[in-house]
Amino acid sequence: MKRIIAILLAFAFVASLALETFAQRDPAEELAAVRGYLKTLDVKIIKYKGMRGAKAAATLKGLRAQKVATLKRLAILKAQAEAAVAPPPPSMAPVPPPPVVVTPAPAAKAGILGLGWNTNWTGTYLNTGHGKISGALGARVDLVIDDMWGLGSMVGLSADSLKWCIGMGGLYGVDSYNNTIKAIPLFLGATLDLPASMFVGGNVNYTLYGTGRTSGPYGVEAFVGYKRDFGLGLGKTAVQIGWSAIRAGGSTPTVSAKGLTLSVGQALVL
Repeated sequence: MKRIIAILLAFAFVASLALETFAQRDPAEELAAVRGYLKTLDVKIIKYKGMRGAKAAATLKGLRAQKVATLKRLAILKAQAEAAVAPPPPSMAPVPPPPVVVTPAPAAKAGILGLGWNTNWTGTYLNTGHGKISGALGARVDLVIDDMWGLGSMVGLSADSLKWCIGMGGLYGVDSYNNTIKAIPLFLGATLDLPASMFVGGNVNYTLYGTGRTSGPYGVEAFVGYKRDFGLGLGKTAVQIGWSAIRAGGSTPTVSAKGLTLSVGQALVL
């Protein structure tokens, strides 16, 4: 009887060592070891089944108890293995480049008044040969309009070299016949930019109100000029010379200022 108890204690000790060994392994290794140990127990159980005697019966009983405990351990390990979630494989997708920061271009200035209108302001001296200054002084402002047809390209210039102008001004002085002339003319004309900052242009004018408190008649002007930046912070300033005729006094004019002109013009965006 003492020998049987000693054998059972030995089996229990061996089982505890096996379980402790299993606990120190990772789940996959422990699961494989438990299965291997079950096979060993099965072999021993088959062996002691064929043996007779009290000793063999006690040994067989101990082996079956170990198998029951090992099967429980195997079930626990299987449950742990199924619950474990394998980490996702490392991503092989290329890392996208950092976003490109695009700095928007500064918006073009809308102009002095925020209207975006291209204008030209001109002061003129018209030489008639009469009066204290031998002529008359005039001023005008024009709205400058781009040529939508690109006519400048037809003469070998840039498509935007031609500009249309419509404006209004005033003239006061002594006319070509030594008479005082007052006129508020309407101008309609065009300028053509040439290479080397040169330009030519012309216009027709019609006196809206003037000497005799009447309107009319028509007049004309032709000129040539040069544009240069004089460092005033306003861009290029135009200096031009030409010939002009502005008349007033109605359909049959009573005053007429005709002669050479000297003008200075400045483009401004309103």
